[in-house]
Amino acid sequence: MIPKFLTTIPPELLGRVRDLEMMTSSESCNRSINQLLQRTVLLGGKRLRPLLTYLCGSFFGVNAADLDTYAKAIEMVHAASLSHDDVVDGAKTRRGKPSINAESTNKHAVLAGDYLLADVIVELSKRGNLPLVQEMSLVIQALAEGEWIQLDAAESRKYSRELIELIANKKTASVMSWCAVAPATLAGLPEAVIGYARDFGYHLGLAFQQMDDTLDFSGNSKKDHLLDLENGIINSVLYEWMELNPELKERFLAGESASSVWSEKNLDRAVNIVEARARDHLDKCLELIEVMAKEIPSHSQLTYEQITKAKEPLIEIVHYLGRRTY
Repeated sequence: MIPKFLTTIPPELLGRVRDLEMMTSSESCNRSINQLLQRTVLLGGKRLRPLLTYLCGSFFGVNAADLDTYAKAIEMVHAASLSHDDVVDGAKTRRGKPSINAESTNKHAVLAGDYLLADVIVELSKRGNLPLVQEMSLVIQALAEGEWIQLDAAESRKYSRELIELIANKKTASVMSWCAVAPATLAGLPEAVIGYARDFGYHLGLAFQQMDDTLDFSGNSKKDHLLDLENGIINSVLYEWMELNPELKERFLAGESASSVWSEKNLDRAVNIVEARARDHLDKCLELIEVMAKEIPSHSQLTYEQITKAKEPLIEIVHYLGRRTY
């Protein structure tokens, strides 16, 4: 759940995130589907995405109760992507517990993920906000496209920094952008401010993914050890590591398995490069918060004091992502 040191977050928002019901909404949902989801991809987690949705809503002047459907939706889409990714990656564990495909079967994991996505679109449609239904459809589309691009890259072994960033944009930044764009849209803010919100989510998502890549090589990571490497999937740290070890990169490009060329030579340098890049994105997030804070009063009933108070938790989240260890 949410780290205890995030002290500026209003207790009522923390309570709302904690109590957010993550059951599928359809009364006709097969009980076994719900049970499988509840003991795997919908179990635990920090719920950072719903929290971010509520915090952006507070910043933009949206009532928290009006955000429940949208906060739940993005967490369920994230869970669906985990369900599909575990199948694609052949994962055995997630968060230290059996992955959904290990708990059941690949077929059941795919179908459960599909059901979550359908449930999200049904619930958003009931809210009647067509732009946000379209926005979520684009997020789901980006997740699928990002996974496809990553699979192609794993087969061809043709990686670049730009390609890795594109994958992170599709698979992570698209999700984070929803957390800011949905509240900004509900607040009725102009397109320019919604654009700033989208950019905020983009930079936050890239920073999140880059920091996540560095954690894959820390003692705190519970991810299957070097599973991505075994599958030929090169994240931002592994790419920089190969650039720093050209002889190992040549062996990899010549067709040797990634695990057979693995060594920890220059790994710390690669991690430091990616961490520095993540910090640049986080700095951009802080700049965008200040830009939006100046724009919001012209388009809402919020006072300068209310906006100043509401932006503090967002700033703290940005700092947290720069120093998290899990």
